[in-house]
Amino acid sequence: MRSIRSSLGRSSRDLPASRRRSRRLAPLQTGGPPAACARAQSEVALLLLACLMAGCPEAPDGPRYRGAGADSRQGGGTVVIHHESVVDTLDPHKGWNELATMAVRLCMDGLLDYDHDAELIPSLAVAMPDVSEDGKTFRFRLREGVRFHPSEALPEGRELTAHDVEWSIRRLLHPDTASQGSAFFMKIDGAEAFHAGESEELPGLRVLDDRTVEFELTDADQTFLNAMAMPFAYPVAHEYFEHFGADAGKHCAGVGPYVLESWERGVQLEYRRFADYWNAQPSPERLIYQENLDRRVASLRFRNGGLAAIHRQNTADAAFYTTAEKWEPHRELRVLPSSWGVIMNTEVAPFDNVHIRRAVAFAIDRQSWARARGGRLRPLGQLVPENVPGHVPNLEGAHTFDLERAREEMRLAGHPEGLDEEITLVMGDGDVSRIYGELIQSDLQRIGIQVKLRMLSFAAFLQETGIRHRVQMLFSGWNMDFPDPANFYEPLLHSRAITDENSQNRAFYSNPELDTLLDEARAETDGAKRRAMYREAAKIVVEDAPWAFVYSPMLLEVWQPYVRGYVPHPVWSQDYRSIWLDLPRSRIQ
Repeated sequence: MRSIRSSLGRSSRDLPASRRRSRRLAPLQTGGPPAACARAQSEVALLLLACLMAGCPEAPDGPRYRGAGADSRQGGGTVVIHHESVVDTLDPHKGWNELATMAVRLCMDGLLDYDHDAELIPSLAVAMPDVSEDGKTFRFRLREGVRFHPSEALPEGRELTAHDVEWSIRRLLHPDTASQGSAFFMKIDGAEAFHAGESEELPGLRVLDDRTVEFELTDADQTFLNAMAMPFAYPVAHEYFEHFGADAGKHCAGVGPYVLESWERGVQLEYRRFADYWNAQPSPERLIYQENLDRRVASLRFRNGGLAAIHRQNTADAAFYTTAEKWEPHRELRVLPSSWGVIMNTEVAPFDNVHIRRAVAFAIDRQSWARARGGRLRPLGQLVPENVPGHVPNLEGAHTFDLERAREEMRLAGHPEGLDEEITLVMGDGDVSRIYGELIQSDLQRIGIQVKLRMLSFAAFLQETGIRHRVQMLFSGWNMDFPDPANFYEPLLHSRAITDENSQNRAFYSNPELDTLLDEARAETDGAKRRAMYREAAKIVVEDAPWAFVYSPMLLEVWQPYVRGYVPHPVWSQDYRSIWLDLPRSRIQ
């Protein structure tokens, strides 16, 4: 998901995310279930062994296959895509990360969506909603003829109605669902009491007829329509949840372009084209989403024409694709709307001392990191990335590498010779994660901070770092859900996002001045005033340094010549919904 259509304007992920989807605080990790990891590692080993025993053919310097050269969109064929980690759920109310979003969007749609300029557009809604003058009431009219996929839970399928929208939002907000996405919808009148279990009523959500649903907010909210475009708000069929119960997240309750046929957990999801899709166009007949595919294996398969596209590579492969002339028409390198950095628990020593936090922020050598990663990192010194509204060019106090400043902050903290005790840094697992951990160790050692790495699985990382007073320091990132600064500040740094467990604000940072500023900016309709509020917020955050901001990743996407219609999306990661295959393909080399 991406962000906000707001008075600030619109705009447009090298590492897995744990929003999104947020997609979404995320550790650096490349692992999955042990069996799946072993499978990928074994595949690499077998490929290398075969090369040693029989000799390896020279790797092609360009695409192995071309398309037939069709002038117009064609249907049919099977397209294979992948990710290096695993999908956790297809329940849109629970999934909040890049992988889940990719899988959900193949089989579900929302009332609103984004075009390739990151502008909000109607999808299941006939048009953009009617909005009251006070900006608090939104009325949506649904398209006719939109049908849910036939399934075991709903054998004949059925038509989508406004009652499905109502049921889905109520389930999203229900306390038993425990959805992290509920925070985006708390401005709906009655949502707070309903979510707290204090009331069964939700007066701000009204079905006017089978095609019309209305939302009334307690206050104006410049991000509400962006929330309605997030997968959290995708309408689902209650029959799936009643039929499958606790296993509903293993099935798809959607109206999207593809029907989920099977899911071998940790291996792949298989989809087929939905013939009754409301926005049908010639498309691949089948789509296979492979999980937990090692980057090197994925690259080898891709170069032999077996994968439609790749979006993460090791350093050597990235250098090859970036410079290989024959891949030039089929690649794009761009800065992702993501922020990555060292997050310090402001409630735990020594990071309850602002000078220690600032010392860390100015000790990170971002340019060295970028060189170590083959130029695939864009140094970042503030929370909001450069391609998202709310980024402040030339921000005073932005985090940069300044070793003398870092040492001065250590002196002001009363530790001119460094800390006496070792700091534990929690990371996701995997080789890439270890590289970043070692970079942090090296940078902080120069100011007398010794760092011990603790590497955890994705699930363990999320659990541990979300518990109050549990973790001193972690390395992670946030992937944009929608293009607005509120999507970065509020989940990560507003005190409202602090909970004793599953805290989204993993710095456990609380600043009443910032809270007030963010609350006012969320409702402000004057674009200039709103931009000024977020400039002030940026100053406060870099000064308090609950994060040491380090970089935005650069993403290199490469696709096959026979894959047509793919344009990297500014909001959705690896959005393959609109591609088609130029078949039959023929061998080039």
